[in-house]
Amino acid sequence: MKKNRLAILTGAMVALSAVMPVMAEENYSVSFSRTQDSTMESDIFSILKDESYEDNRWTRLIKERLGIDIEYLWIAPNAEQQTQKFNAAVAAGTIPDIVSVDKLTLKNLVEAELVVDIQPYFEEYASDLLKDMIASAGEQCVQACTFDGVQYGIPYVDCDIETAQILWLRQDWMDELGLAAPKTVGDLRAIMDAFMEKAGDGAVGMALCNDLYGTVMDIKGIANAYGAYPRYWVKQEDGTIAYGSTTPEMKDTLAELADLYQNGYLDTEFHVNDGTRAAEALINDKCGVVFGWHASALWPLQDSLNQNPEADWRPYQLVTSEEGAKVTPGINMMTSSWYAVSSECEHPEALIELLNLYCEKVFDPELNEYSTYANPGDGLEGVWRLCPVSLNSPDKNQQTAKAIAEPLKTGDPGELYGEQLSMYEYSKAAQDGDTTLWGWNRVFGENGSQQLLIGYQNDENVELVRDEFYGVATETMSMRKTTLDTMLDEAFIKIITGQTPLDEFDTVVESWYSAGGQDMTDEVNEWYQAQ
Repeated sequence: MKKNRLAILTGAMVALSAVMPVMAEENYSVSFSRTQDSTMESDIFSILKDESYEDNRWTRLIKERLGIDIEYLWIAPNAEQQTQKFNAAVAAGTIPDIVSVDKLTLKNLVEAELVVDIQPYFEEYASDLLKDMIASAGEQCVQACTFDGVQYGIPYVDCDIETAQILWLRQDWMDELGLAAPKTVGDLRAIMDAFMEKAGDGAVGMALCNDLYGTVMDIKGIANAYGAYPRYWVKQEDGTIAYGSTTPEMKDTLAELADLYQNGYLDTEFHVNDGTRAAEALINDKCGVVFGWHASALWPLQDSLNQNPEADWRPYQLVTSEEGAKVTPGINMMTSSWYAVSSECEHPEALIELLNLYCEKVFDPELNEYSTYANPGDGLEGVWRLCPVSLNSPDKNQQTAKAIAEPLKTGDPGELYGEQLSMYEYSKAAQDGDTTLWGWNRVFGENGSQQLLIGYQNDENVELVRDEFYGVATETMSMRKTTLDTMLDEAFIKIITGQTPLDEFDTVVESWYSAGGQDMTDEVNEWYQAQ
């Protein structure tokens, strides 16, 4: 789930404060572009007959409060045409006043001198609430839009901790078999043994699919147990950073996975099974172990409950390779887009004022009008997308879990509002027996995945390992990384499935360095040392 994420990732948090309403002193236009959204057409405009992309509750509010007329230079019918139109505008030097771009596109705009230094406007115009939300995401997302010491973008902040892996186990089986929470890989294998014996013919020890580095049914969780971080750039003892797929710890990971495969713990066709196919074992009571992320309860584990209401999955910390070792989940920068302002824009401060207004109406605990401007419900959950700018809150899900913990015990929602109230209602309904809402409760409720992520941040026995590279792709990375990754992945599959011996890892890593990996590593380290 990225920018258009599930409802759990698009709502509100309790924040500090926002600017009080200020009526505009002058009117002016600010231009944007956007892509048509089929869900807007079907879910929003079909109900709100008097609203459109160009004229809606947000554009009218913006005109009333800020004196800004929102103008769309184009509304592309699909992403491909949006890219074509935007590239043409860049070539002509006439981009919209405010754009939302990835970091490579932003770099290109900076080099073409098409965007302004936004930091002075942010410092002067940003509300305390907006500043707090950006700051709470950490430094990386701001550094990623900073070139030669100048900040050219405002990040659409996201939640890095939610990239951490979690171990999900069938708690009903754990209870029935009298099993304790696993601490090590060995403990986990013992649980797999017990689960497979219970599941009988066709049992799978651990669910795995062909997306080795996805969000669920991937190898990252078991790799983290061995201190390996595939496709991350990880800090080394000598102060440099190395590609995590090539470190000795990755070889240890492959040894474990190969042993699991050889001894029947993995589906023999995992490497060709997509997520839907691999999830069948979880849904059909043939597997009770899977690594995933915080929202795995919503899919595929909710489907397990739909099939068998007695199923009960619980999130656990990652295991370690050795007894007494620290738990070391990997995390990376989740922010993937940034707002920037055209150098031709007469009012660069408009971006900040628009973001202030959005934060006020959606996030401010006192001034919000969440049910009008964000989520009126009854099929209108995406009304917030009518606003030409929006923002996420990097810790709102953790804040929601904290806010509803006591109300779920007392049954009294008190002063909860917005998404926190919605998540309370979903979780309470699940606790009261509505299995169709089980996944929401397992994310936000007691002993849910959000509580576990909070534990990751506060447990002295947990050490988060961050992907150290968050810059724009280097020259070699742009040209060769996909080929280099494919080279490694093909070798990894052959090692895991026993087609080649484990020592093939050393050979393929050597080939990887020779084929461009060394150049890419040198470039990344040059960038790293300059930070």
